Amino acid sequence: MKYINLILLFISVVGNSQTKETVILSNSDPYDLYRSHDKDSSTLFYKLIIPKTKPIAVLVILPGAGEPLDYAADQITLHKLAADKGFLVIFPSINQISTKQTYEHEMLNKIFTQVIKRFGIPKDKFVLGGFSGGAMLSLSYAEKANSEKGSTTVVPKAIFGIDPPLDYANLWQHCINDLERNVSEAAVAEGKWVTEMYKKEFGGSPDEFPEKYIKYSIYSHSQKDGGNAKYLLSTPVLLYAEPDVAWAMKNRQRDFYDLNALDISAMINLLQLGGNKNAELIITYDKGIRPNGQKHPHSWSIMDSQQCLDWIMKQL
Repeated sequence: MKYINLILLFISVVGNSQTKETVILSNSDPYDLYRSHDKDSSTLFYKLIIPKTKPIAVLVILPGAGEPLDYAADQITLHKLAADKGFLVIFPSINQISTKQTYEHEMLNKIFTQVIKRFGIPKDKFVLGGFSGGAMLSLSYAEKANSEKGSTTVVPKAIFGIDPPLDYANLWQHCINDLERNVSEAAVAEGKWVTEMYKKEFGGSPDEFPEKYIKYSIYSHSQKDGGNAKYLLSTPVLLYAEPDVAWAMKNRQRDFYDLNALDISAMINLLQLGGNKNAELIITYDKGIRPNGQKHPHSWSIMDSQQCLDWIMKQL
């Protein structure tokens, strides 16, 4: 992936204490890491919120699959609260999360190298998190940092995530269930998208290629050690889930076996049993609301921004 030098696209002062910038990282997007609804969707960039004083740490917030970069900022206040506390906040333009996440990790490394050089922030002061696919990328980056020493620019101090899928084998089965039921149009469309992607990336189903699913999954329920999850035993992890099975049954014809919350709870339990005292799960009820007012348990809104920031501060 070729990158060009920093070019500041947009600079604005936010109140008296923060500055916003948009920084061009690349003038091309050969691996389709970001899709936007505007005309310039081939540019890769990242947005910064810069505190008035020297940053004490970095907070990286990653969007879910297909989300415009400003979508998260319109729904949460975590970035504002963190900047007020002296965090440098980064929003990378990655919203197409692949199964192997090779190029996503590379892009994050480039961003982190630039901000470390520019702001002089220690490498052990980076916190990553996001929603759904963004949470997956945060977790996989931490696993790679811990399992392949020196392969990443930073080793994350902590990770937070909102309702991420974790086990590719289980997600495959969820999608097969949706396709066989053939009731919910949204569920069937998602099932087709995921299974076709896995066939292309892995060659077929988890029954045919189990080793590939285990190699790239964030957590593998079939493995006693959790697969890659074992590389999070020393990393603080905070995950949120709203297992609203009544909503799932009514709107997607899904049941508990189809919810991300099962693997999320299993992984956090495994980390706690392994001695990770900073692995936490927050289960919410009736908090999932999309910006248009639609009830949806798979939403940014299930995270309490102040609570999340308090947890992050404790880890630092």
